[in-house]
Amino acid sequence: MNKAEFLNELSFCLQHMNDSEKNKFIIYYDEMISDYVENGMTEEEAVDKIGSPKKIAEELLDDSGSVKISLPSTGIKGLNVLLTVLGFPLWGSLLLAFILMVFSLYIIIWCAPFATGALSIGFFTTSIIGIAGSPFVMIKSVSIGIMQLGIGIASVGISLLLGFATIDLSKKLIILTKNLNAKLAALFKKKVVIG
Repeated sequence: MNKAEFLNELSFCLQHMNDSEKNKFIIYYDEMISDYVENGMTEEEAVDKIGSPKKIAEELLDDSGSVKISLPSTGIKGLNVLLTVLGFPLWGSLLLAFILMVFSLYIIIWCAPFATGALSIGFFTTSIIGIAGSPFVMIKSVSIGIMQLGIGIASVGISLLLGFATIDLSKKLIILTKNLNAKLAALFKKKVVIG
C-alpha cells in the first residue's frame, strides 16, 4: 500500500470524526510517511512500519471519544450512594427537563408536515363533496353548480400539491431527525474515564 492509498483508507475510517480533527491526523501521518521516505525507505515500507489504517483509526476514535471526569467522593461508598439518592430531586428534575425539551423539539419539527397533510386531506374531502354534489346543485342553478364543480376540481389540485409538500417535508425532516438523534446519542456515547 502506498502513501495515497494509506491516507485515503485512513480518511475513510475516520469519517465519524469531525473534519478539523480528521485533517490534523491525516496531515500528521502524511508527514510521518514523508519523513520515513526522506530517510531512505520506500512508501510501502513506511506504510508497513506505521501499521494498518483501520487499527490506527480505531485507536484514534477510541481516544477522541473519551472524556476525563473527576467525581467528588466522600471516601465512603455507602455515603456516596446516599448523597446520589438524596440529590435525585435536583439532577432528576434537570434530566426530566432535558428529555421534555428534546421531545417538544421533535413535536415542533413535525408540526409542519402534519399540518400540510391535514390540509391535503381536507382539500381532498372538499373536492369529493364538491364534484359529487355539483350535479345536484346544477338542478337548481347551473351557474352555482358549475362554480361548485370548478372549486371541487381546484381542490383536487391543491390537495395534490399539499400531499407532495407533505412527502417532501417528511423526507427532509426524517434526515434532520436522524442527524439530531445521532448528535444526541453522541453526547451519551463518549467514554468516561473516572479518575
